[in-house]
Amino acid sequence: MPRHQQTATFETSVQVYWDKLLSVAVAKTNAHDAFDIVQDVLVAAWEKWEELPKDEQLEFYLLNSLKYRIFNYYRSAGRYSAHLKRLEDMLTDTIEEVSTIESEELMETVLKEAINTLSPHQQKLFILRLRHQYSYKKIASELDIAPGSARVLYSRALEQVKDHIRTNPALSAQLISAMLLFTIP
Repeated sequence: MPRHQQTATFETSVQVYWDKLLSVAVAKTNAHDAFDIVQDVLVAAWEKWEELPKDEQLEFYLLNSLKYRIFNYYRSAGRYSAHLKRLEDMLTDTIEEVSTIESEELMETVLKEAINTLSPHQQKLFILRLRHQYSYKKIASELDIAPGSARVLYSRALEQVKDHIRTNPALSAQLISAMLLFTIP
């Protein structure tokens, strides 16, 4: 295929897949880094353009490539750990901010009540992670589970606690709105 035809088919593919790739990357990272990640995926695709399929397999290739780039994004420079720490700090800070607005007793009661909605296994995991700042590896060894399972179980427990806090009318709107922003990728 002549070079100008390769360029034209590549540019057409970029137009077709750009928005989809970018929306996935933004959902998993942030708008600034997502743009760079998608550009890296497309530059790598351009470098191998002659070898790549030009049919429906191209979308699969691009999305798979994007998945690995996002994975590497979080692996590099401890970004995932830093991101998780920022989110947990935000939860702690939010609880402390509300404590100045509402009474500390109310906040502690609501938090204990929310934690009590968890199973005993989830409660132990949640407390080890949030209050004692254990790593997933250390939690996994304590609970005799895989580190990946610890991460998933913590995420589920956190969501259950957030749901309970969201539905508790005693909490301020400030806490509820801040908790809605707290997510684990």
